[in-house]
This record gives sequence, structure tokens and C-alpha cells, in this order.
Amino acid sequence: MRTATFTHFGWSVFVLLNLNNKRVSWAARFSVVGPSHPIITYVGDEVMLPAFLSPELNAQGFDIKWTTPKSSSPVLLYQNNSIINRIESYTGRTVFSWENLKYGNVSLIIRNVRVSDGDLYKCLVFSEQWEDETRINLIVEVLGSHPSISMISTQDQKTTLECSAEKWNPQPEIIWRDMNGEDMTSQSTVATQEDAEGLLTVSSVIPVKKEFNVFACLLRSKAPKTDWPSRLIIYSFSPGVSVWLVLFCVLLAVCVAVTPLLAIQWRKMKEKNTRYDTIAELLPVWFLCKEIEWRRICSSAGETNKSEDFRTNSSSSFL
Repeated sequence: MRTATFTHFGWSVFVLLNLNNKRVSWAARFSVVGPSHPIITYVGDEVMLPAFLSPELNAQGFDIKWTTPKSSSPVLLYQNNSIINRIESYTGRTVFSWENLKYGNVSLIIRNVRVSDGDLYKCLVFSEQWEDETRINLIVEVLGSHPSISMISTQDQKTTLECSAEKWNPQPEIIWRDMNGEDMTSQSTVATQEDAEGLLTVSSVIPVKKEFNVFACLLRSKAPKTDWPSRLIIYSFSPGVSVWLVLFCVLLAVCVAVTPLLAIQWRKMKEKNTRYDTIAELLPVWFLCKEIEWRRICSSAGETNKSEDFRTNSSSSFL
């Protein structure tokens, strides 16, 4: 009876110890959880790369490493309760909270974001019994310059239009439309080139037919800020027409428009001149008539005076 009781007690202790070991094993296992979508930020902003332990564990005694494919050295290393920045460009710009490790929060904050910060970040967490990691894609958006359109003629006499712009990140969406509003983007080919700052120079080329048309090239960010405008330029294509011919046509149109006005003005001036000539011809006649009339008046006045003198003399003689 005592042997059976002892045996039963021994099995109970063994089961409890075994369950306890399994509990320790389960508690030691965890996963690092990050966002399933890319994190989008902008130059000069502050961004958090969120990463958490599941289940929630105190990670203050773990080793944590944040890395990128660009460098063999870690962006940040947490080891033996110390935080170390191994990449000089991140020094003074990263925030890693020791207090938040109590709650399994192993997130990394980057301040004053640069274009070069855009990368695929990996967060690795190590314990004595387990390790896990998560990857976070950080995209740094930059609104580039206004596009410009130029015409290019190839050696085989084909004409193309090139829409290009600088200082974009990441590659923007480029849309072509013609004067009828039809989408021409499917006919275009896009090329990109990265400069020393990590920004992109983008260009899109489409073939054009030798007929008059108007093309619009629209560049827009794939994940813009609310206050970011799209970049639009419009180009009028007139095949085989030189600048001098265009100027000649413009001058000819102006002349055609002005000629009737000049003719009307000349006609008015001619009518005025004719009127003045007629008046000038009639003036001598008018003056002559006036002179004759004046002499007649003067002559009549003289005869009247003579009659009055004769009467006066006659009366005096009679007296």
C-alpha cells in the first residue's frame, strides 16, 4: 500500500515537473510582429518602425538588433542593457526605449528622416532559448521637379516626345494623354537613373505620328501627402513646321485682320479731304459775293447822303 502510494506520488511529481518544463518552454517561445504593409514617410519627418513581441514578454534581458541590407553593421544594437549605434549616419537620430521593453515593445524611431533611410529594415530578437525576426519596408517620399517635354528625332526619321523630371523618390507614376483625352501611357517606355543623393531622374518616351496633336504628361507620387500637387505639362506638337513659318503665318493673319480697318480709315480720311477741297474752292466765290454785297451797301448809303444834302440846300435857298 505504501509502495503504491509512493509510486503514485512519484508520478504526480514527475508530471508536475514535466508540465512546468513545458510551461517554461512555451513561455520562452515568441514571435516578433511588425506591420504587413510598407511604412511611408517624408524627408525631415519622424517615423516609427513598429515591432512587438507576441505574447507580450519583458525583453529587457534579450538581445535586439536592427539591420538593413545596405550595411553589414547594425543600425542599432541592444545588448547587455546597452544601446549602441554602429552606423554613423544614424547617430543621434534613433530612439529606442528601454522602458518599453518591459511590455515587449522593441520598436525603433528615426528622427529627421533622410532619403537614404529608405530601406528594408530587419528587427531580430534573441533570447537564451529562442529567436525571431520581422521585416519592415520604409519608403521615403520626395516630390521632385516639374516635368519638361522635349522632341527627339531618331536616325530612322521617327519622332518621339520625352517627358523627364528630377529629384523624385520613389519612382512616380507617369501618365500620357493626347488632345482627345485618350490615355497614351501604354505606348511609353520609362527609364530611371539614381543620383548621388539617392533621388531618381525619371524619363518617359512615347512615339508620335506626323500630325498635329497636343500631349499632356502628368507625374504624381504613388503615395502623396494631402497637400502635394501633381506635376503636369502640356506640349503642342506640329510636325514639319518651322518657327519662321509660324511667325510668317501669324504676321499674315495680323495683316489680313488689319487691312480692312486701314481701308475704312483711309476712306474716311479721303472723304474729309474732298470736303475740305470743296470748301477751299468755294471760299473765293463766297468772299467775292460778300465784297460785291458790301460795295452795294456802301454805294446805297452814299446816294442817300447826297439826297439829304440836296434837300437841305434847297430849303436854305428858299428861306
